[in-house]
Amino acid sequence: MSNVSLQVEARTASLASNSVQALYEDPFWAARYGIQRARRFGDEDAVFHVRYLVQALDASRPAILEDYARWLRTLLVTRGMCSLHLDQHFEGLARALQAEGFGPDSLPFTYVQSARQALRYKEGPAHRLEEDLAVITSAAVRRLEAPLPPGSRPRLEQEVHLQLSYLSDALALDRADLWDAHLQWYAGFWPRRGLAPLNLLQCLDALNAALGTGHPEARTLLARTPVSWEETHS
Repeated sequence: MSNVSLQVEARTASLASNSVQALYEDPFWAARYGIQRARRFGDEDAVFHVRYLVQALDASRPAILEDYARWLRTLLVTRGMCSLHLDQHFEGLARALQAEGFGPDSLPFTYVQSARQALRYKEGPAHRLEEDLAVITSAAVRRLEAPLPPGSRPRLEQEVHLQLSYLSDALALDRADLWDAHLQWYAGFWPRRGLAPLNLLQCLDALNAALGTGHPEARTLLARTPVSWEETHS
């Protein structure tokens, strides 16, 4: 094994643990899966992330970690998660690597960043949606932020990113049912986001308006949003 892969492997436990602790602060995980189950599988996944990183480093092939990221994404999006959640896992690993002395110029950090880039869709409506992420987010946030207290913009931007990630995954897999299932569950979870007085329908309406006349496939999915949440529980 290469020297750097041995160094990372020796730190597997600490890297894995430190990479996911911030994730569990998001109430999504406890609400969606139960905190014990979320931590068990989240901790296991974190170890696998490091192990695949070690394999990639040992072979001098970042594609090993990139392929793993794409494969894992196809599995997780059918279980109520989205690409953004997996990206946050890898972002946490990048921070943990930095804390262990593997900075932005190091191979381990670079390989993890490559895995994050591999989660970007390369073609089709999902790719086009991701390409316009910044513009769409800015337009949606401008429509939503007025009733919120000062300092709410970062959380609101993150929420818009999350909904766009679920949309992108459903488009990429041609699985409208994934979007429907997301809304079915997320409607009940929304109050825990702490974005009152906004509601989820307002967020999705702003997102639809921000799409403008472009992204017809995404607008078609958004048109499936029920006019009231009673419909989602009927």
